[in-house]
Amino acid sequence: MSIPKDLQFLMGKIALVLFVLHCAEISAQPEVKSIMIQVGEEGPSGCQLLGKVKGSSKDSQKNEDDMPYMERLMTARNQLRNETLKLGGNTVHIIRSNNTGTFEIPGVDKEIIYIGNAYLCE
Repeated sequence: MSIPKDLQFLMGKIALVLFVLHCAEISAQPEVKSIMIQVGEEGPSGCQLLGKVKGSSKDSQKNEDDMPYMERLMTARNQLRNETLKLGGNTVHIIRSNNTGTFEIPGVDKEIIYIGNAYLCE
């Protein structure tokens, strides 16, 4: 069974259009930037300080009490990362953390908070 030449031509054009649309979709996706997270007494040297940032597991849309510990930890870390990106930074030095989310203690919020300084390092 053979396919007529005009149908082959049409199928080739459709494949080309789909390929171009796929390439446009890939290039339209935002670039993922990495953020270096540092802990310790001293921040990075030779970097420009951009300001303070905060990440909290309470910033999630979900009910904090129902979230597993690892999800609360990741939510706080991602919020810290996003705040650093908003300031144009690529490094964050955590200067303080508060973690009341490790244990199930009645009447105590299960919250994880990171406070840090955002930097732009070359």
